[in-house]
Amino acid sequence: MLEDIMDIIEIRNWFAQNLCNYLRNKEKKSLEKLLTVIEVVENGSSKTKKDIAESISLEFSLVVRENEKLLLNQEELDSFTKEYLTKKVKAYKNFLNSLNGFEPVDSDIERNVRMARKLFDAGLYFEVHELLEELWMVEFGKYREFLQALIQIGVAYYHITNYNIRGFEHLIKNAKKLLEPYSGVLFSVNVDLLKEELSNPTPDKVIKF
Repeated sequence: MLEDIMDIIEIRNWFAQNLCNYLRNKEKKSLEKLLTVIEVVENGSSKTKKDIAESISLEFSLVVRENEKLLLNQEELDSFTKEYLTKKVKAYKNFLNSLNGFEPVDSDIERNVRMARKLFDAGLYFEVHELLEELWMVEFGKYREFLQALIQIGVAYYHITNYNIRGFEHLIKNAKKLLEPYSGVLFSVNVDLLKEELSNPTPDKVIKF
């Protein structure tokens, strides 16, 4: 039925949620779900464990079960969604392949920030927001605005992927203001250099932080 078809936002959220679960706790099931969907999108089908297949078929409606296989529901894929999904799995596959022996970030601020930087470098800007927001929500000390600034930088560049230049400029301006009280190196980030990068950003050039 039409109302059961996943839209772009739901696809984005499903991938980000499972990735962040894996990054925080090395949750094996989340990784297996991601790898299985990646294989289905790349190859059209995949065989996996029963519990993983059941979870995916319930959560990710663009994949359907047929006997022992999971199949990509090609009939429900328009060209835009198919292109989006193809790019998404390529980016996730590359990122997951780069995580050799990583330490789960859990609730450690520095590990979360370092991982957020890896996500940002990989172009996974929305995932920067998803990873750090959970930490920001429980941080009421002196690092709250610092984390919020990094979140807003991630969302700003995510806006560029949706051609939202005004949103990009607004969030970059906010992030720069949030960083004003900070200086030096904080949780692996050279704050002074980051503020310099934010002083004259352009949508066609991705900053480093």
